[in-house]
Amino acid sequence: MVDYYWFNFTKRAINEAKELELKAVRNASINIYASNWARNSGIKEYKIHSSKAKVIPFGANLSYADTDNISNIDKNDRINIIFSGVDWKRKGGELAVNACEKLVEDGYDVRLTIVGIKDLDYRVKGLDFIDYLGFLDKEDETQYLKYLDAWRKADILLLPTRAECAGIVFNEASAFGVPSLSVDTGGVADYVKNNINGYRMPLSANGEDFALKIEEWIKEDKLSTLSKGAKKIYKSRNNWRTWGISFNKLLEDSNIFKK
Repeated sequence: MVDYYWFNFTKRAINEAKELELKAVRNASINIYASNWARNSGIKEYKIHSSKAKVIPFGANLSYADTDNISNIDKNDRINIIFSGVDWKRKGGELAVNACEKLVEDGYDVRLTIVGIKDLDYRVKGLDFIDYLGFLDKEDETQYLKYLDAWRKADILLLPTRAECAGIVFNEASAFGVPSLSVDTGGVADYVKNNINGYRMPLSANGEDFALKIEEWIKEDKLSTLSKGAKKIYKSRNNWRTWGISFNKLLEDSNIFKK
């Protein structure tokens, strides 16, 4: 997390945090992580025995996601791309915009819906292919329904994130059968499986690279298959019900509460 998600901490603060976490993980019977990236860090940095370090992927923070959104588009149809995140820079917002600009230049009818950003730059707002929804509060029923509607219309989640520990948004995409195009960084690999429910680009990829991958999906008619794969991953693995079942099984298998 240090110098990945968190920056400008003092050396003293970092040392104190590491000392506290070391005490916590050693005192725990089980250490549960949201990704293998985090688990591997725990094993390496704190010498946790692998048998006490487990991964249970997060679910989607949606109360209703039982919908199908199987995309079947070609170059003459609109491509609805969604970008969802609250940190424009860390989530790679400019890269997403650049990718869509490239798609427009190549003759595709593209709409980029931007969700989660409170203060979007006016230059981006003014682009013809941008649909800016702002920050939507899921606790507000009207805003929540607006958020769900954005997912129902989406064909692709484009999130060129610079740093990501897990990414619940990938599960929200999968819940609606929306393939995810992201980056191979942090814990993304536990949520975006290459050629199953999306693809992870290298961290060095630029906007054009993301655009070309989307064009590949369209030309090779991959969106429908990726959409079905996304639904399958969500229903079988990356949802909160499965998280609860996995958690309960860990407790039962560990004999923590047995005398």
